[in-house]
Amino acid sequence: MFEKKAILNNDDSILGYEDKMKVHESGILHRAFSVFIFNDKNEVLLQKRASNKYHSSSLWSDTCCSHLRFNESMEMAALQWLL
Repeated sequence: MFEKKAILNNDDSILGYEDKMKVHESGILHRAFSVFIFNDKNEVLLQKRASNKYHSSSLWSDTCCSHLRFNESMEMAALQWLL
């Protein structure tokens, strides 16, 4: 089962938490982040999404991305994925 993801209102306030698949399938506004890493030549590090992902499989994407978890700051969420 997927972890619960932070769902939002239009003012960016967290209303509660819901399963990732429900959030994505229903188009519920939720908190997520994308990280882009650039080198000193202004080149960006990209990832190719796994071929078994349920959406956007095998496409090139940002350096890393994910969702805010319960009681986690955006900064800590991003840092966890970069470590």
